[in-house]
Amino acid sequence: LFPSPSGGAGQRVAARHPAPREGEWQSHRVGAMPVAELTFRRAMINIADAGRLGEGEDLNDALLDFFMRLGQYLIPKGGENEAPVSYLGAIFFKQLRSAFANSGEEGWKNVMNWAKRKAGGLFKPAFAAFAVPINEDLKDEKGQEAGNHWWLALVLNPQGGARGEPTAVMCLDSMQRREKVLDPPLTGSLKGSVNRYTLEVRKVEQAGYLVIVSFKAKGDGSMGPLPKPGASKLVADGVECKNPEIGLRINMGGDDDVAGEYEGTLSFALDGRVRSSTFVLHYGEGGYTPITLQFDPFALTKLQKDVSRYVGGYLAKEWEVNGPDRKKRYEKTSARALVADVHQQENLNDCGVFVLENMLRSLSMKKDFLKQMSSATPKVLKTFPWPSQEEITARKGKLRAIVARLFAAGADKGTGDVEKLLKEDDELRKAVLVSLTEEREEEMEKWATDLQKQLASRQVDKEAAEAEMKKKEEAIQARRDEERMRKEEEARKAEEIRLMGKRPPGSKRTPSRSRSKKKDKKKKKPSKKTKKDDSRESESASEDSDKKKKKKRKVKVVVKKKGVAKKKAPSRESDSGPSRFEPSESRSRSPKRSRR
Repeated sequence: LFPSPSGGAGQRVAARHPAPREGEWQSHRVGAMPVAELTFRRAMINIADAGRLGEGEDLNDALLDFFMRLGQYLIPKGGENEAPVSYLGAIFFKQLRSAFANSGEEGWKNVMNWAKRKAGGLFKPAFAAFAVPINEDLKDEKGQEAGNHWWLALVLNPQGGARGEPTAVMCLDSMQRREKVLDPPLTGSLKGSVNRYTLEVRKVEQAGYLVIVSFKAKGDGSMGPLPKPGASKLVADGVECKNPEIGLRINMGGDDDVAGEYEGTLSFALDGRVRSSTFVLHYGEGGYTPITLQFDPFALTKLQKDVSRYVGGYLAKEWEVNGPDRKKRYEKTSARALVADVHQQENLNDCGVFVLENMLRSLSMKKDFLKQMSSATPKVLKTFPWPSQEEITARKGKLRAIVARLFAAGADKGTGDVEKLLKEDDELRKAVLVSLTEEREEEMEKWATDLQKQLASRQVDKEAAEAEMKKKEEAIQARRDEERMRKEEEARKAEEIRLMGKRPPGSKRTPSRSRSKKKDKKKKKPSKKTKKDDSRESESASEDSDKKKKKKRKVKVVVKKKGVAKKKAPSRESDSGPSRFEPSESRSRSPKRSRR
C-alpha cells in the first residue's frame, strides 16, 4: 500500500533535482556560485532533499527537521523563546528504541544529551507540547516490507505527569488503519431471485483513504450472468465512491442457465474529507440489497501503544535527572493515549507533509490552548480544523517554491546559512513565514471557544457528580458515626454498672475461676454410693465408741470390789491430756473408710 520509489520516507537518497519551474530562480544572478546545501541551527538539507518536495515523493527526516526549526524561529509571536512546542528531532524515537531498549527509561541513555540542547530543558514553562515524529516500517500480508509511513505523536502538557494535571499522547495519523471481520458474514440478494443470486461480505478494512471490501457473489444462472462487480459503489457522508479496483480469486461470470461466482476484494478510494465509520455498499449495477458496513472507532495500534509507553518512560527519567522539581515523582502512566480522527491523505506520499503541517500549526497555538486539548474528548477533537489533502498539496507547493528561493538567495550571498540570509533580507524572512503558515486566528479562536464551552460543561457535570458522591459519602459517614457513638454509649454504661457492682442488664454472671472451684467443691452433691459409705462409717464409729465406754465402766467396777486402796497417780489431764485408760476423741483413731 505504501511504495517508496525513492527509497522510503526518512532516508536520504541521491536523487536528481527536478528542473526548476519558471520564476522559481528569478533572484539567481548569472555567474553566481550555487550552494550545495542550506543550514539552519544544525539542520541541513541539500539538493537531493529538496527534490523530495516534488509530486509523488516522500519527505525525509532532514526536511522535517529543517522546516520545524525554521517554524520555531519564525512562527511564535513572542519569538523563539516563546515557542509552545518542544522538538528534539525526526529520528528521536528511533534513537530512543535503539540498542535493544525495552522501555523509555532504558532508552533514555541513548538520547540523554538531546534535551540539554534546549534552552531551559524539555520542561521549560513555555513548552505546552512535545512533538515526536514517528517513521513506521510497514509490512504486507505476507510479512514483506511495504515501505515507510510518517505519523505524529503530540505529547500535550508533558509537565502534567509530575503535577497531577491532565496529560495526553495524541496520535495524528493521516493513514489510519482498521479492519472488521464479519462472522457471520453480511448478506444480500438480487431482487426477485428468491435468494438464487446472493452476495456475502466477509471482511471490511480501511487503510487511510482506501476501503477494501472482501466479498463473494453467486448465482445459479436462472436470471442470466452475474452482475459485474466493477459497477459497484460505496456511499459515505453523502459522497459516492465509484470505479473500485478489483482483485478476484474466483472469476466466473456465468451465463443463462450457467452458474457463476465472483470472490475477491473491492478497493474504493475515498475523498480524504470523509470521516464516517459507516459505509453503504451497492453491489453491481443495482438490484442487490444494499449492505451497511459499520466500522468500530479507530483504536490504538500496537506501535502507537508502544510509543505512548516509551515516551512516558523517557519523560519520567528525564524529570528524575533534569526536572525542575526532582522531589516530585513523574507518573509515566498518567498520560492517556488517544487517536484523533483527522483528515486522511488521498495518495501514498504525503504522510510527511501532514506531519509537518500539524507541527507547524501547533506552533501558532497558545500554550493554555494546547494544555486544554489534553482534556478534550475524541468527539471534540474530531471538530478541530485538521489539515485536508487540498491544504497539504498547497503547502507542499509553497515549501518547494521557498526552498528554490533560499538556494537562489544563498547563491547570491555566497552562503548557505539561512539564519544569516533571513537577518539580512527582511522580505525573504516574510516570504519564508508565509510559506510555513497562514493566519488562522479567527478559526482557532472559534474552536477554542467551543472547546472551552465543552470543558466547562464537562466541569459542571463533573462537579455535580462529585457533589452527589460527596453527599452519599457524608450520609454513609454519618451512619458510621451514629453506630460508633451508640456502641461507645453502651460500653460506657456497662462500665458504670460494673464499677457499681451491679450486673448489666441482659448479661450473665461469670464467676472467677478461683471462687468457682471452691464453690463447686462445696455445692457438689454426693452420689448415692458415697452416701451409703458415709452412713456405714458413721455406724462403725458409734459402735467403737460404745465398746470403749463399756470397757471403762468394767475397770471401775473391778477396783471397787477388791477394795484395795490404791493411790491415784497424779492427774495428767492438765499437763498432757487424758489418761491412757480413758478413751477420748483426741486419742481415738478415725474410723477407716470402707472401700467401694
